[in-house]
Amino acid sequence: MQTSILAEDFAVKIDGVDLSGLLDDATFDALRGLWMQYKVAVIPGQTLDDDALLAFAGRLGPIFTHVQSTLHTGERKDVMYMSNRQQEALVQGELGWHTDQSYTAKPVFGTILYGIEIPADGGETCFADLSATYDTLPDGLRDRVEGETAVYSAERPGHKRRVALTEEERKRIPDVVHPLVRTHPYLGRKALYLSPMHIKAIGALPLAESEALLADLTAHATAPERVYVHRWTPGDVIMWDNTSVMHRRNHFPPEQRRFHKRTGFYLPDELATPF
Repeated sequence: MQTSILAEDFAVKIDGVDLSGLLDDATFDALRGLWMQYKVAVIPGQTLDDDALLAFAGRLGPIFTHVQSTLHTGERKDVMYMSNRQQEALVQGELGWHTDQSYTAKPVFGTILYGIEIPADGGETCFADLSATYDTLPDGLRDRVEGETAVYSAERPGHKRRVALTEEERKRIPDVVHPLVRTHPYLGRKALYLSPMHIKAIGALPLAESEALLADLTAHATAPERVYVHRWTPGDVIMWDNTSVMHRRNHFPPEQRRFHKRTGFYLPDELATPF
């Protein structure tokens, strides 16, 4: 296993690992430790079927299933086909900054994305280090977020979902309240729990003040020194820690094909609620 750090104490590239077979315990533990330390792990050169992808994810935690059942487009509901190919999950253009499933009571811990077809232009995935964001908050902003909560919603006003919720899904996915500063359940590391696509309100602030604070926090989080931009190549696997990272997708031309497979894993139930 060879490693290289891709950004400022953030995002690690791990070479010399084949995820299609069973990793020995020492290699697996080292990989997991690197991922948690650096929050994003890039593992290139993989050739994986759905079973292999899930076997790897399942060693990291209980397998993730997207709460929006209309997005279950693969052969099985625990592997999502993220594509602009006909009859598969609609993926078009850019997707704004967000943290996966932050609008659920027990959000997904780690997301795993496997690149298969990559557009020639654009389509990069950008990752923001929310732990570094918290550590570098100016005192004025830090005072405003410490001990604060936010409302996270699957249907934030002004944001149109790629695939609209059905009425049944809308009833099943109510808004939730989480702390705005989240503690890593294993490392004790603090991070700003930021998801601009999903945060509907911050504390009891009037809407205009809440939106202004959200904009200030997002601007701080997405400063270039806290962002890693990944240019995909076929066979890349990227896994990221949703307790400490938010991400976005850059625009790509709709005529260029893009196909990824996505899965993930939860925290154990006793650690799954953000604190």
